Amino acid sequence: MTIVALLIFSIALLVAVVGLVLPVLPGVPIAAVGALVAAWIVGFERFGFVAVAFVVGLAVLAQLVDLAASWVGARVYGAGRAGLWGGVIGSFAGLILFPPFGFLPGALAGAFLAELVTGRPGPEALRSGFGALVGSLGGIFAKLLIVVAIGVVVYPRLV
Repeated sequence: MTIVALLIFSIALLVAVVGLVLPVLPGVPIAAVGALVAAWIVGFERFGFVAVAFVVGLAVLAQLVDLAASWVGARVYGAGRAGLWGGVIGSFAGLILFPPFGFLPGALAGAFLAELVTGRPGPEALRSGFGALVGSLGGIFAKLLIVVAIGVVVYPRLV
């Protein structure tokens, strides 16, 4: 059964990595669910309560970091409320129009246009858009580190 657990977790981890660049897939939660299923297959006693709690904690942390990174990135670069919302809406529009990576330029364009509509000068609006892009990239990088940490915690317990 260990091989089945290892295979299930490996697939979940691969989907999680794809989910980092394809925002419609909740990557880190998928990795966490894969870890929990693997722990259930091999037995929670063997896997360990601390490891399960750590993986769940990392999944929650990833969601918080993702929200905070985009917001902080846009804020640091001077985005207002309109720019923050524009970045979010632009990310979704970019993803729909230009999958799978359209969310990145979409965040920039959305924040930029929203700031322009609210009357901010072009250079300031562009700076806000750039902040939304930087924040999105920072969130992706942080989630990648969290996915790697989940793998580091889970794989030794399955091998």
